[in-house]
Amino acid sequence: MKEITTRQFIIIAIIVMLTSKFVTMPTIIFAGATKDAIFSIILGLCIELLLIFLITFVIQRNQDKNLFQLLKEKFSIVGAYIIFILLFIYIFARLTFSYQELYSFFVKLLYDEFSPLLFAVPAFFVTGYLAYKGARTIGRTFEILFAFIVFGAIIAISSNLEFLSFDTNMPYFENGLSPMLAGFSNGAFYFGNSICLLFFVGKIKITQTKFVSKTMLATGITALVVTLFCFIFYDVFGMSMQYTLFALTEYSQYDPFILELQRLVWLSAIIDITKLFCSTAVFVYCLGQITKPFLQTKTTLLPIIVSLLLVFSIATLLNYDLEIMFDIIRNYASYATLGLMCLIILICLILCIKRRKNEQKFIQ
Repeated sequence: MKEITTRQFIIIAIIVMLTSKFVTMPTIIFAGATKDAIFSIILGLCIELLLIFLITFVIQRNQDKNLFQLLKEKFSIVGAYIIFILLFIYIFARLTFSYQELYSFFVKLLYDEFSPLLFAVPAFFVTGYLAYKGARTIGRTFEILFAFIVFGAIIAISSNLEFLSFDTNMPYFENGLSPMLAGFSNGAFYFGNSICLLFFVGKIKITQTKFVSKTMLATGITALVVTLFCFIFYDVFGMSMQYTLFALTEYSQYDPFILELQRLVWLSAIIDITKLFCSTAVFVYCLGQITKPFLQTKTTLLPIIVSLLLVFSIATLLNYDLEIMFDIIRNYASYATLGLMCLIILICLILCIKRRKNEQKFIQ
């Protein structure tokens, strides 16, 4: 059943793509690439855009099947389950990190003390409820919040444009391409967010022939915005970027004039929290879609509850410590994510090629 419109899908794609990119990503990549970090981000965004292009192409060509049906038809039921297990591992890790990012945000910027239980209970019900209600509710919610997120981000980033010098990190590539590749390998985990768009196969009301081109135009502009924002972060903070945990929020504290007139921290904090909660709801929805075939249920309620309980259990074991997650991301998760992205790109290419061959046989 078609649940969301093309417009809603594009908004979901943009918000998912933005997940953590104005929060912790700039710092993680800067730690590996230093002055060349902006080029690491450009490389990662190019790969993510390729991934989005192939996924939207698959969505357009397979409007009457969901993802599991499509994979079962092309790769057998065993292959479909293996792919779903790999997707589950990544999205589970991404969701766990998102919750820890949110909790650390509350603790470091909004409250001196904040009980993990007081965070977990509302987060469980808010994101779980959105995921349970399905893609239609997620799409409508994102439509309502999207304008606020865009407007707030523009206001927050505009506060320090007077401090731009454009040459803070120059010259680039003093040590060749190694720092750029090191920065990308540090932060590849952040560029796999769009993998979750696969779970909207068969759920979009595609009424326009330019579905792929419009999605790519919107996400391409988003990639340019991310690049611009990160360049501003790196230029304003310079080498002190390595000590910045939440980029957009701490950026809004930088201007002394703003400091005297009460900071824009409240605005950037609300923007970051809203984006993170929205994307987290999508990740929960995807986990529900993944575990549904394994549990053989018609509704996603049980899969969502089981998935969230597992996520919060892991987060509790890690004591909601973001530094532990940073170490995991740099050493293991980013390499695994890069491998998964390559696998998904290959799978999408196979699906597109097989579909085209079938169409040619039908014409003949």
